[in-house]
Order: sequence, then C-alpha cells, then structure tokens
Amino acid sequence: MDNSVEKSAVAPQKHKLVFSEKLGYGFVNMAVNLIFNVVSTYLLFFYTNVYGLRPADSALMFLIVKLVDAVGNPLWGTWVDKRTTKFGKYRGYLLYLSIPYAFLSVIAFITPATGYTLKLIYAYTTYVLLSLLNVGLCINGALPAAMTRDNDEIAVLNSYSLFCSNTGGVLVSFCVPLLVTSISGSYTGPNSQMGWTLTMGIFALLGLFGLLFGFKTVKEHYHMAAEEADQVQLKDILVQAKVNKPFVLIFIYMVLAFIFMTMVNSGGSYYVTYNMANPDMLKWFNVLGTAPSFIIVPFMPWMKKKMGRKGMMHLFSIILIIGLLIMYFINAHNIVLAMIGKLLASMGMIVTTGYMWSFVPEITNYGEWKTGKRENGIISSIYQFAVALGMAIGGVIPGYILQGTGFNAKLATQSASALSGIGMLMCVVPAVLIVISMVVMQMYPITDELMNRMNKEIDERKAKEAAAKAN
Repeated sequence: MDNSVEKSAVAPQKHKLVFSEKLGYGFVNMAVNLIFNVVSTYLLFFYTNVYGLRPADSALMFLIVKLVDAVGNPLWGTWVDKRTTKFGKYRGYLLYLSIPYAFLSVIAFITPATGYTLKLIYAYTTYVLLSLLNVGLCINGALPAAMTRDNDEIAVLNSYSLFCSNTGGVLVSFCVPLLVTSISGSYTGPNSQMGWTLTMGIFALLGLFGLLFGFKTVKEHYHMAAEEADQVQLKDILVQAKVNKPFVLIFIYMVLAFIFMTMVNSGGSYYVTYNMANPDMLKWFNVLGTAPSFIIVPFMPWMKKKMGRKGMMHLFSIILIIGLLIMYFINAHNIVLAMIGKLLASMGMIVTTGYMWSFVPEITNYGEWKTGKRENGIISSIYQFAVALGMAIGGVIPGYILQGTGFNAKLATQSASALSGIGMLMCVVPAVLIVISMVVMQMYPITDELMNRMNKEIDERKAKEAAAKAN
C-alpha cells in the first residue's frame, strides 16, 4: 500500500497538515469546480440557446440526470468505504477518473449535426456519463475526515478549498463568456458552438492538472480499520440517519442550499441578457459571483471564532437575501444597483454554500462516536446525494418557470411575463428557501466543546480495543 496511508491506531489525536496537503486538497476542489461549474452555470443556457433544446426538455433532462446521480451516490459511497485502492481509500480515484472526466466534459459541449431526437439522446448520454464521473470524483468530500480530526485544521483546510475553488469560479465566471465570444463572436446562438467546445477544452485541461496535482500531494491519515470496512453495508445509511442528528440536519440544509444556489446561478445568464438587456456585462456579473471570496474566505476562521458557526451562517444568509431582493425590486437596467445586489448576494452565497462543507468531518466524527464506524465515504456520498437532489430540483424549476412564463430563446426581447419569471426563479424563490435553511441551521447541535469530547472518547475507545487485542 502507498506509504501516505497511515494506520488509524497509530495516528496522533490531532494531525497537523502541511502546506502541500492543504494546497493539494484546494486544487482538487478547484479542478472539479473548473469543470463542473461550467456545467452547472452554463449547460442549461447552452442547451436552450446554442444546442437548440426546448426549455422543458432541458429541465426534464436535468431532473432525470440528477435523480440518476442521487441513486448512484450512496451506492458509490458504500462501495468505496468497503475497499482501499493502491493509493489510499479515496485519493486513488483522483487518478483513475481524472482523464475520463476531462474528456466527457468536452464532448458534452459538442452539438451533433443530427435531428432533434438524436440530439436529445446525445445530450442525455453525455450529461449522464459526465454526472456519474462527477459523482465518482466527489468522493473527495470524504478526504478532510481522512486527513485530520482537528476542528481548527478542518476550518483552515476548508478555507484553502474555498479559496481555490472560488479561484476556479472566477476563471469560469469571467473567462467562459469572454473566450466563447472571442472565438465565435457571440456566446449565444448556433454560431457560437465552436467557441463553447474549445472553451470547455481549455477548462478540462486545467481541471485535469488540478486533479493530478491533488492526487500527488494529498495524504490520508485517518480511516477505518480493515475489519470495520468489511462490516460496512448500505443499510448503515439508515443507522446514521437514526443516531446522527447533525447528519440529517446538514443533509436537509444541503438540499435547500443547492436548490437555491442552482437557481441563482442558472438564472444569471438570463437575467443579464434579458432583464438587464446588457449581454456584455455577463462576464463582470459572473465575476462578482466569486471575486468576494478572496476577501471573505481568509477571514472565515476568524469570523467563526468571533460569531460562532451559526452566527456566521445566519449573518451571511441575511446578506444573501438582501442582495437577491435588491435585484428583484430594482429596475434591472440600472447597472449599478443590479451589480450591488449581485455583490451582496455573492458574499452571502460564498459563505452559506461554502462553509457548510466544513461540517462534514465533524459529522463523520459524530457518527464514529455513536456507532464505532468511521464511514467517511458513506456520509460524504449521502451529501453528494443531497447535492444531486438539490441540483435536480434547482435545475428543473427554472426550465419550467421559463416555459410557463412564455420565455422564447429566439426572441431578443422577452415579454414582461418572461422577465418576471426570470426574476422569480433567480431571486424570490431562492430567498424563501434561504429562510427555511436558516431554521434548519439553528437546530445544528455540534460545538467545539462536543467535538473535543468526541475525539477524546474515540481515542480512549481505540486504545482499549488495541490493548485488548495485544492481550
């Protein structure tokens, strides 16, 4: 076995991570973000405005693909937790899946010269395969719990992850419209096809490099013993759901978060193109979606200490709601006010949907504390299930709202009903969901004190088990 994988019985209680491990984990998240952020942000727009699918067909496809992901996630997590690759329990998949992932992402943005039905089949096939590979790679969400059990280290690791993934987000936000327009002369319409394919090719290569760099530098220090892995079963998910309250609460929170995040992201291109009637602003509008992270993310560990995690999440949820409501109620032709609303919404979105991942390692600890099994893969996969479910719902709603309010991609100017529908899908519905997510977050029970107590009792239990085996 690779020497980067240590036995849990000899691991220190609080392993301190070196810089290359933190950067490597950040690069993995940036790589996935570089590729799948293009998909989640632009694929609906690509299908309706470039590829030529009807909005309702696109919406149904998003729903079906994400339901496939939702089923695949727990099966994949259980499979991973029962096995260990040559390079560790999780990091080996960064190597195995990186090239197919990059390749599928490019051919998903190719428009075949066929009839409508075959184009629809092609879109389903490529998007399903790409999403399943994304499911496989999202097992990287289990890595932090395998890297450290120190809450402060987890907070720092999460900051690296957010900083790097948001760097990828800025590149996606600014460069995708810029590159597509530079190559094809426009980012919308059938003539922009080649621009979309080549642009995705560039991001696929960058993502491939990030995944391979992460594979080289990330190391696993904590994982379940081989005899515990043999006992992992799919039904353990039900056990976790029964005894692990934080696990259930963050699952609900993530579903809500990915619904409102997907709706806001997918609505952006339509809002700028039609409500603001200023397509040239799209790259700057999208940059505001991620650029604030470079200021906010480094201060997250400090804000967590000053406000507590709930206080920080609630504050930025309110900022997010204010930003969305500004964009809804103003005259969207007022670029300054629209950009202020976007900036506030982005600040809130970065924290509310970014920091939630730092809860996962301590939830894994909570599950080990309750059941004796450290099931990183299963717990992480269920959260990827939440992501898939949230993105499925968040992906299907905009398509049906657009269809129901009379949106027509062939028209340069949309009806008042269609413009109102774009505002509803991007601002009002997400704002309601954010309020519900705040209620869920308020019920989350794990504190730093409980985390320290859990670590202490888990180590004591392992020491007793090791002593019993020695005798």
